[in-house]
Amino acid sequence: MVVPREKLLPHRFGLRPGARTRRQAQLPLLALATPCNKFHKSYPEFIVKTAVLRQIFFLPFLRELALGMGMISCSANSLNYELSRPEGGHIVSLMPGGAMEAYNCHPGKYRFVVKNRKGFVKLALKNGSPLVPVISFGETDLFDQIDNPTLHKIQEFIRKYLGFAPVIFNGRGFFQYSFGLIPRRKPITTVVGTPIEVTKLGNPTNEQLQELHDKFVQSLVALFEEYKHKYLENPEDQHLELQ
Repeated sequence: MVVPREKLLPHRFGLRPGARTRRQAQLPLLALATPCNKFHKSYPEFIVKTAVLRQIFFLPFLRELALGMGMISCSANSLNYELSRPEGGHIVSLMPGGAMEAYNCHPGKYRFVVKNRKGFVKLALKNGSPLVPVISFGETDLFDQIDNPTLHKIQEFIRKYLGFAPVIFNGRGFFQYSFGLIPRRKPITTVVGTPIEVTKLGNPTNEQLQELHDKFVQSLVALFEEYKHKYLENPEDQHLELQ
């Protein structure tokens, strides 16, 4: 389910922080970029592009599948191309935590890698595109994964050189609910926050980048705190962890 907070204007830079396992990374596409959801019905005038790892476009079949579903590379050139369209009407759904956040998939935990990620802020300033914080409540409950120090070192080695994190995740099976590759039956609610207006700057300074980044982080935390009581169990014990 998608919960939009207010009406969007014709040119937006949509940001949905939080990539999880490979399967959970599909959630921005399912929640925002397909016609079978409330977001598309609320904003039919928008075209949503989901930014994914550029490595996907080097692989036959996966490349064609991604392009056919309207995905784009998360490279700066691709994002700038979409955001600089003069006619507007394009939303880019981006997960700034990228592969690093794949390690954070544990039920009941919400950890976003965003503290030192400022590239998306710079792109927003250069294009004058508002930032829209988005959070999906319940997505971390779909899968669990093995948390082992030795395994983590191997995963980090692969991520460093190949750009993706090969996590070992566990969900449920077809006829049992103890283990498997199918997501667990849990409700997911994607909340679209209030847009943060951005003034276009051709060459933003570090101070301007930090100011907008701080504003985005504050909006992200406020969005989580506002809606956790409605969509999470034991909300008083749930807090957004930023890395």
